[in-house]
Amino acid sequence: MSDSNIKVAVRLRPFNGRERNLKSRNVIEMHGNRTFITKPGDKAPAHKYTFDHSYWSHDGYEEDENGYRRPAVGSPYADQKSLFDDLGVGVLDNAWKGFNCSLFAYGQTGSGKSYSIFGDPNKDGVIPNKGIVPQLAEHLFQGVEERAEQCQCQVTFSMIEIYNEHVRDLLNYDKTPRGGLKVRQHPKKGFYVEGRRFVPVSSYAEIDHQMEIGRRFRATAKHNLNETSSRAHTLFTIMLKQKAKNIKGVSMTKSSEINLVDLAGSE
Repeated sequence: MSDSNIKVAVRLRPFNGRERNLKSRNVIEMHGNRTFITKPGDKAPAHKYTFDHSYWSHDGYEEDENGYRRPAVGSPYADQKSLFDDLGVGVLDNAWKGFNCSLFAYGQTGSGKSYSIFGDPNKDGVIPNKGIVPQLAEHLFQGVEERAEQCQCQVTFSMIEIYNEHVRDLLNYDKTPRGGLKVRQHPKKGFYVEGRRFVPVSSYAEIDHQMEIGRRFRATAKHNLNETSSRAHTLFTIMLKQKAKNIKGVSMTKSSEINLVDLAGSE
């Protein structure tokens, strides 16, 4: 699996308040990259599934003074950094090489998709447990600084959502047409969203500010499984352009597109 261009990972979150009140029982075990599911009361062997990564995040963590959840001593708990190291780093490495890449978070409402992709802001709006998107943005601009003498980098950011079959620009919400933006198909570049706004960003602080603007307009609604469930597919896109000279001294431009998708609940 490790040699594939596609990697699949699963993550088990902690019980939420509703599940604790119902005294729910955990029927999932994880060992290495394997996931085992047992049906309560069934004496049959557990169903076994193998993925590139099986992340145990159900319990076994402790919070530091900043609210970051890290593995307790001897615990297999997979924290946010573990996800980024395994999944986000590869996405970013491919982007630096000039390849387009995408990462999707899929699952039922309340399964922890948005937490893994973005993180969970505390009451002060700070995100101690940053998800893959903010971590990727941080490391991207670290890479821009490290390559400053070898190449010129341009980074732009876009954030859109698909809600009730309408495409809405979360960075230009007030100017999005009533029926949403149109999806077109280019003969060479493929599908694209017409009129979508890409904002130039030159630091992590700037991209974090744009993400905060986009979060304000996301379509959320109270749900039996999640008090603040996202009701739309959200797409974060980072465009990276690198301008540098090759070994012959000829100026070359390398472009790549990173798509990070937080899908709506699958139920």
